[in-house]
This record gives sequence, structure tokens and C-alpha cells, in this order.
Amino acid sequence: MSYRSKLQNLFSGDNAAHRRAIYKGCGYDDIDLAKPLIGVVNTCNDAALGHLHLDKLAEHVKAGIWQAGGTPFEFRTIATCGEISIGTPHLRYELVIRDVIASSIEIMANVELFDGLVVLASCDSIIPGVIIGAIRTGLPSIFLSGGPQLPGRFEGRQVVMSELGQDVFGAPHPGESTRARLRALEDSVCPGPGACSLMGTANTMQILAEAIGLALPGSSTVPAVYSEKLRFAKQTGRRIVEMVKENLNLSRIITKESLLNGVIVELAIAGSTNAVLHLISFARELEIDLSLDDFDHLSRSVPVISRVIPTGNATVVDLHNAGGVPAIMGELLPLLDGNAGNVSGMTVAEITANARSKDTAVLTSIQDPVLPSAGIAVLKGTLAPDGAICRTTTIPDERMKHRGPAKVFHSDEAAYQAVLSGRIKAGDVIVIRYEGPVGAPGMREMMMTTDALVGSGKAKDVFVITDGRFSGFTEGSSIGHVTPEAAVGGPIAVVEEGDLIKIDIPQRALDLEVSEGEISRRLEEWSPPAAKVDRGILAVYAKNALQADKGAMMDDRLKNRES
Repeated sequence: MSYRSKLQNLFSGDNAAHRRAIYKGCGYDDIDLAKPLIGVVNTCNDAALGHLHLDKLAEHVKAGIWQAGGTPFEFRTIATCGEISIGTPHLRYELVIRDVIASSIEIMANVELFDGLVVLASCDSIIPGVIIGAIRTGLPSIFLSGGPQLPGRFEGRQVVMSELGQDVFGAPHPGESTRARLRALEDSVCPGPGACSLMGTANTMQILAEAIGLALPGSSTVPAVYSEKLRFAKQTGRRIVEMVKENLNLSRIITKESLLNGVIVELAIAGSTNAVLHLISFARELEIDLSLDDFDHLSRSVPVISRVIPTGNATVVDLHNAGGVPAIMGELLPLLDGNAGNVSGMTVAEITANARSKDTAVLTSIQDPVLPSAGIAVLKGTLAPDGAICRTTTIPDERMKHRGPAKVFHSDEAAYQAVLSGRIKAGDVIVIRYEGPVGAPGMREMMMTTDALVGSGKAKDVFVITDGRFSGFTEGSSIGHVTPEAAVGGPIAVVEEGDLIKIDIPQRALDLEVSEGEISRRLEEWSPPAAKVDRGILAVYAKNALQADKGAMMDDRLKNRES
């Protein structure tokens, strides 16, 4: 047996009496402690809809571990829902939580001397948080998603959460009849637990976790309330015990090839732009070279094959019925590395041998794609020397090239009020700065401004550019992750009201139409603003956060944030 607790004799002999005593006090016995010790990371709580149901999944995971001859130890870590904090400064915690979760798992798994991990999560930065934590432990680990929620039903049709946000921020002062309709939609849009059933960050990351090999094939898109999800939970528990005995840790599964497969899947499903941060961070943890250049290179040749909202009208439940991740990767197989592995022990080629789309209205082929080029584009230029990201599938064809005057704001709230007051006109380019990793701190999502533009019918005619992030729900013409950010002296810090900004997505260009000399002069006169916070986790994050093109994680090994 090669697993840690036995290899190092951590639970045998007289010198281990204190360890055995503690675990015996928890109800375990000598037979239990002679087996592989498996940590089960449960992000369930009563305040996060995506994670509300994970207790039941955890019970089935533990049953599978017992069945396979392992001993499970369930423990909790935090999970939040960004929908709650939209419109407040507290939304900036939503990216920072990734570092906190990763650290909590790293600490718990190592102090408690576990041999392997099952990590359960459903949403946004929580998913990369548990995965990064598992990577840091060096232990065999497997991911189980909570799955998407079922879509709601309203006025005889399917509805998802993004529609509610557009109604709320697009018409903040409704009349009585409109208010009654809004309440009825509010009562209908979330019929139960799971991740909001569109291609937001939550479902993007669930899909990508499986695409890079960290989840059992077919498990990630199973809806939260299906019994199939419980069966996958039990199978996951059984499989982690086998992985421990095989010493199959994540460094053997997450390779450059598997990460590039993940990039290709991200591009093909027009996934959330936040996935770029997370995939780069996975690579960084394993010292694998993955950069925006890889996304840029692949984005020119990978087509979009998914019609899930906001690219089309399908839900992730529809995508699951079309075949889920195996079908996505089966359709993309000519573009993928088929030798990349999976926690199941199978290769991508083996998993996808007979997996193809069961519904081409939802999931198409690369021969007949939804769009000929990828759903994510990397832009560079004088406004974003180190890069910026946009989701091309939500930008109208007529806006792929645009030149317009800058309207400059220092927060999502300020830009939102400008949209509501009518100060934003067709052709304008809204610039929201000091919302990056250091400036926010924490890289908030500009959800109020973009939802207001959609709700008021202006999303096609106005660009939003920011050094912050966007939600996976975001529709309209949006460019985020501008690097370097304003708070560290990037050119976005010295954009002035009325400056012309040139956007050329086909040419991957984002330029401030001001001379280099003038930009340099402005930067020489610029000085960084005072930090918005000076204590707590946000202050720690601001001092150690990498720029967005490096993944925006904390990394205290670096003296220079832009290294």
C-alpha cells in the first residue's frame, strides 16, 4: 500500500497512540484506521442555493467509500452565492473566497493526515477553490459537482436567473403591475437546489472540471435533483479509494494536454470568461505553462458548438440530455488530445469513443457549428498591453468593430446610475476602473451596469470595458480583465472622458486612441489611490494578488505582481 498514512506508519505503532486516541474519540476504531483515510470536502450550507443539497450527496459519497474499503471523514468549508451581494461592495469577496477555500482544504487535509479527497462544490469560485486546495495537498482527489438546478417555469415558458437580474436592474422603479409580475418571476425562477441552469461560471466550471479529467465521465451536468446524481456520488466514493491505492494524484491527471483540452472545451461552449482565471490558476499551482497566448491561439480555430444561454436558448439540463461533457468532447475529439487522462482511469479517447450529441439543436458538431470561431477572445493593445477578455457570442456582429467615446467611472454603481439617468448614449464606451484584483480589491463583477443595459435595450449599442470581471450571466458587448489594472498603473487608469477607444475583435485589438507620448505623460502624473481596505482578508489579497492575466490568485512568492 502506497497511501500516505500507511507509507509513513502514521497510525501504527506506539508512537501513533495519540492520533488513534483522537480518532477513536470520534467513533472510529482500529479497523477503520487501517484503511485509506478519505476526506470528504462538503461545501453545503443553508445560504447558498447551489450547495444547499450537498449533504445528501456527501452521505452517498461516504457510503461509496465505506463500500470500497475506505474510511470517510467529512468536513466543511465555506461557500457563498454572488447573487446575494450584487449591488454591494461585498461582491468583491467572491473571487477572494477561492484562496480562502483552497487554504482551508490544504490545512485540513494535511493536519488530519488524510490519504485522499473527494471535493463537492457547485458554483463559481467555490469550484476552483476546492480544486486548487486538492492540488496543493498532493493527494489523490476527485471532484463531484452538485449539478445544475432545473429551470423555472413562468408564463408558460422556461426561465433562468439572468432574466430576473435584467428585470431588476433594467427597471429599478416598476409600477404596481410590473412589480407584481416581478414578484411572480422571483417566486418561479429558482425551483430548487443546484447551479443556475445557464452557461454561467458555475456550470462552466462544473463542465471544465470533468473536461480536464477531475470528475467521473458524465457526472458533471446531471441535474441536482436527479437520482442519477446520487448514484454518481456513490461511484465517486468508491473510485477515490481505488485512486488512493493506485497513488493516482492530480499531478498525473492535470497536464498541459488536459488543460489545453479544457481551454478548447471552454471556447467551444462559450463558457464564462471567469474560467480563464481559473484554468490559468490550476496551471500555476502545478507549474504548468498556460497563458492567455494559449487561449488566443486556440480561439482562432475552435468553433462554438453549444446553444446554452446566453449563446442560445437552451439550458444546461438540455445540454445534459444532449449527452453532457462526453458528448461535448466527442464532438470536439479531432481537436483534443485523446490521450489525456481522467480520474476514472480512462483516456479522453476511450470516454468519447461512442459519445456524440443526441440533440443538435442544443449541441452541434464542429462541421456545422453555431459559430465558426470561439466564444472567448483575447484582446491586446494600448489600453490592455497584457490582455483583456471578451465573450464574443453575446456581442452583435455589427459591434465586432467599434470606435466610441469613453465614459469613465470608478465603480459598477456609478456606471449603473449613469445608465439609469440616460447619460449613456448609443456608441458610448463605458470604462469602469479600480475594480481589478488590487483595486476592488477582489475583482468584482460588473453585473448592475450590464443588466441595466440589457434591461433598458441598450446592450447592443454600448460597450462596457473594465479591469474587473463579468458574471457568466452577462449579455451584451462587454470586455473585462483589462491588464494591467488601474490600481497598479495600467493605461486604463489614465483614460479621460471623451477619449476615443477602438475595439477590433476580429483583429484582437483594444486601443486607446491617444498618442503613446500622451499616455506616458498621463501615467507620469498619475499616482495610485489609497487602498479601499487596510485590514482583513481583502487587504491581504490586495497586497499579494496577481494580475488577471496570471490568474488573479494570491502568490506571496512574487515581489512584483506583474511577474
